[in-house]
Amino acid sequence: MPGSTPGTLGPVIDSVDVVQLPRRGLRMPNPRANPRANPRANPRANPETGGEFERLVAIAQLAEDSGFDSLWVSDDAGRARDEQGRSDTVFEAYSLLGALAARTTRVGLGVFPLGPTVRSPSMVAKIITGVDVISHGRGILALGVGGNRDQQSIDRLSEELQVCRQMLTEEAPSFDGRFYRLVQAVNRPRPVRAGGIPLVVVADSPAVADPIARWADAVVVVGKPPNVEAMVSGLDQRCRAVGRARDAVGVIWSGEIDGGPDRLADQVQAIAEIGVAGCVVSIADSYDRDTIRATGEALSGVTFE
Repeated sequence: MPGSTPGTLGPVIDSVDVVQLPRRGLRMPNPRANPRANPRANPRANPETGGEFERLVAIAQLAEDSGFDSLWVSDDAGRARDEQGRSDTVFEAYSLLGALAARTTRVGLGVFPLGPTVRSPSMVAKIITGVDVISHGRGILALGVGGNRDQQSIDRLSEELQVCRQMLTEEAPSFDGRFYRLVQAVNRPRPVRAGGIPLVVVADSPAVADPIARWADAVVVVGKPPNVEAMVSGLDQRCRAVGRARDAVGVIWSGEIDGGPDRLADQVQAIAEIGVAGCVVSIADSYDRDTIRATGEALSGVTFE
């Protein structure tokens, strides 16, 4: 990419409203892999050992070499439970993301929220800025509401997006909202890219289309094609209502591949034709190196808008 320095993606966003999105993302394996549920999963998966981290690094590096342009770590903070209902043992998502930033060279790096953030948005912005600096400009900031579609959750998400946008693009922003407040907050070092860090919402319903249309650079739509179609339609309406160009908000599909890499290209291409700019895929056998390699190769044949 013109203007890139070696080992970076280059500018992912050129200005606040122009996004160059990662096209082919991979959700990283969950370290809590259950060998009884999936005999082919890593039977020694244990986040308490350095060996498990090294296995995740190997997967990240393989994905990078196989054509994926972004990696996404699931955020289970405050929600993960084992089969007995006890707090499960998982890596803290942003700590793992920062470690992967130092062990990869090209892929974008984001946390995939499984629900509302349990961190203040200003702190999330500060943490992802650190990842961005460590990775020489590869950070992606993602927020979500999970299955919450009530107005309070949507209003809270709207404020979170505004706080993060200001923290990533302004020198000393102030914000006075219902849920969050900033007073000349400082975020230094600054993000690597002049336009800031891509601001993404993970969602499965157009109920949250309004804050996305107003404040986000992209939405990652979870689920089947009807979810994508509904989100595209909802974004079309809300962008017109708020006076924002529709192409300023990218749509990315996220889901598990049905049938393995052999069916991948056709499946994702069909979704791409709905109006999708990229994908973040989950692989059932997410520790299998051959499957990761074949999935990356298959995605390279998909044409996004």
